[in-house]
Amino acid sequence: MSPTKPTHTIHLSCICRRVTGSFKASAGALPLPLSLCHCTTCRHQTGLLCGSYAELPPGAEFQVAGPLEFYKASETVFRFFCGACGANVYVEDAESEERSVCTGVLEGAEGVVMLEMHIFVRDSGDGGLSDWVTGVEAWAGFSKVSERLEAGWKGRAKASSERAQELHAHCHCKGVGFKITRPDESSAKITAPRGEIVGPSATKEDGLKEDGAWWLREDGTKYLGGTCACNECRLASGFDIQAWAFVPKANILQLDGKPLDFSAGTLKRYDSSEGVYREFCSKCGATVFWHSDSRPDLVDVSAGLLDAEEGARAESWLSWETGRVSFEDEAQNQDLISRLSAGLKRWGEAKIASSAAEKHDIGDEQTESDSMEKPKKGTSE
Repeated sequence: MSPTKPTHTIHLSCICRRVTGSFKASAGALPLPLSLCHCTTCRHQTGLLCGSYAELPPGAEFQVAGPLEFYKASETVFRFFCGACGANVYVEDAESEERSVCTGVLEGAEGVVMLEMHIFVRDSGDGGLSDWVTGVEAWAGFSKVSERLEAGWKGRAKASSERAQELHAHCHCKGVGFKITRPDESSAKITAPRGEIVGPSATKEDGLKEDGAWWLREDGTKYLGGTCACNECRLASGFDIQAWAFVPKANILQLDGKPLDFSAGTLKRYDSSEGVYREFCSKCGATVFWHSDSRPDLVDVSAGLLDAEEGARAESWLSWETGRVSFEDEAQNQDLISRLSAGLKRWGEAKIASSAAEKHDIGDEQTESDSMEKPKKGTSE
């Protein structure tokens, strides 16, 4: 008679703790493979650049209770989220009967999940977050039925030469829709305490300091984009990596051109702490906004909602902070966030090097052109 393998009980909960649950897994089944999904549905249904999921093993005895809402993302796929705070909890495929838990709601990740792959990366257009979390395989779709993507797979999708003046954004069900306008003179005139994305605050008093228009980049032509691993973002979204775009409220409009209304459409508010507010779509569960009483004129927009023609990172609109991940020290999945932090730095350095090389080439071309146009000594023009 073979000895019984030890079984572990893994617990889960959302930020408001009204949804709680657990499942069982044998020691041999752990760690569960973690996949980062970049499909268009995940981006717009979660509001993030990608979702992080772990497929539950057979016989996991999954149990969950609380005010769960479900959203039918496709003919067979149902997504479940907390109706009180918006946290995504799990995904179920009615056809295959497979169930995957959103890894951000797990209580503890070390030894429970391990990053295995990126899937549906081609949907991102530009690689999205897969360019920042490297060292694992990337697939065009599901790994079992699609091609593995090698370096250089990306097309040349870029923003058109005609500079778009509006960027539209929406959740998957389109119950939430809005648009962002380009930075203008008013974008730099608001005041807002320094965000953690541009540097840690040693004390609460230090955190109230203002560091100029830190939400603007590239001579005020783009908004700042950043990643966050804090406990609140993780538990409110249900995923390990939250990506934000920092946009002045005045530059966010309803689709009809009216000023932003935090109660418009299917938006629902959750107060994650005193004076701190988060909006999500009450129909599909997408994370949408973060804002606070301390900086009412600046809004964090969940970047996965953006519909930029060049790709998920919306680089014609956003300049991403590559020097740090906000609240990296709070990450429960240290391996994943350490990969993200290191990958962001490499990606940022590569972009700087590429930009310098491009400027050098342009300078050489200009010098050569000037030399050809300049008349030789002793000749007339």
